[in-house]
Amino acid sequence: MGFGSRSALGSVFIILLGASAPRAVSAEPAAQELKRFKAIETTGAMFVLRATSCHKTGDTCQLDLELSDAAGGKRKAKLPAGMAYGIQAESSESWTSGEEEQNVTTSVQPVRLEAGQWGLLVTQQGGFEHVHRHHRLYVVKDGGVAEAWNGDENFAGPESSHVGPYPLTLGSPVEGFFREYAFLSAEPDQWKLEAYRWDAAGHKVVKELRNRPARYAAIIGSFKTVQEAIASRDSAQLDQACTSSFLILESTPHKRLTPGLFIVTSIHPEKKAAEAALKKVGACNPKISGYVKAL
Repeated sequence: MGFGSRSALGSVFIILLGASAPRAVSAEPAAQELKRFKAIETTGAMFVLRATSCHKTGDTCQLDLELSDAAGGKRKAKLPAGMAYGIQAESSESWTSGEEEQNVTTSVQPVRLEAGQWGLLVTQQGGFEHVHRHHRLYVVKDGGVAEAWNGDENFAGPESSHVGPYPLTLGSPVEGFFREYAFLSAEPDQWKLEAYRWDAAGHKVVKELRNRPARYAAIIGSFKTVQEAIASRDSAQLDQACTSSFLILESTPHKRLTPGLFIVTSIHPEKKAAEAALKKVGACNPKISGYVKAL
C-alpha cells in the first residue's frame, strides 16, 4: 500500500472518529426554587419563587414568580432586583446574597386578599450605608402572576419603610396590608401610614380609609416651631443619646392631634409599646416625661 492510500484511510478514520464522539452541550443550569406559597385554595395553585440565569460566582440571578399550574410559565412576574449567585436562606420567607453595596435581601409575606385567595407582599432591600427598599404586591391574574401594587422608597436620602398584612375586621380571614414610611430630615421629619385592601369586584388594590391599622405616638414635647422641637430633642439626648430614635413631626396631618404644632415623638403599633418607650427615655433622662396618643 502506497503513501497515498494510507493517507486516504487515515482521513476516513478521522471522519468516523469525529462522527462517533458526542458533542459537548452547554445546558442552561436548572432554576433554583426558593419556595412555594399558597395562591388559590380551590385549585391548589401555588406561587413559585425561583432564581434563574446564574451559573457561577459573579453572576446575577434573576428572581421570577410564577404559578405552579400555569402552562408554559404564563404571565411570569420579574422581581425588581436581581441577587448575586449563592443565595442563602435567612428564614423560611427571607433570602440574602452579596456583600455591602451589592447585598440584596428578598422577603415575602403572604396576604389573604379573599377568603380562598392569597397575594404576596415582596420586599427587596439593598445597599450598605444607604439601604433602600422596593415593595411589591403580586396577585393571580389571567392564569398567571401580575404586579398589583408597588410602594418603592424615593431613594433620596435617609429613609425607611416596611409593609405587612393586617386584619381588616375582627373575625374575618380577609386581610389588608400597610406601608409605613419615615424620611429623616430637619424640616421636619416625615412619617405616614398608608393602608390598602384588595377590591375583589374590580380586581385591583384600593386605599383603605376606615379600617386602618392602629398606631400610637409616644410624645415628649409639643412646640410652635420646628426649631424649638429640634432643640428640645437635642438637649434631652445626654451622653446616652436618650431620644435619638424620636422624630420631629408636624401635627396638622394627624386628625387626633392639635394642629399647628411640631411634636417630638416615636411611633408604635401597640399602646403598651409606646408606654414602654416613654419609660425607657424617662429612665435614661429623668427630666423627660410625656404621654401616649392614638394617631
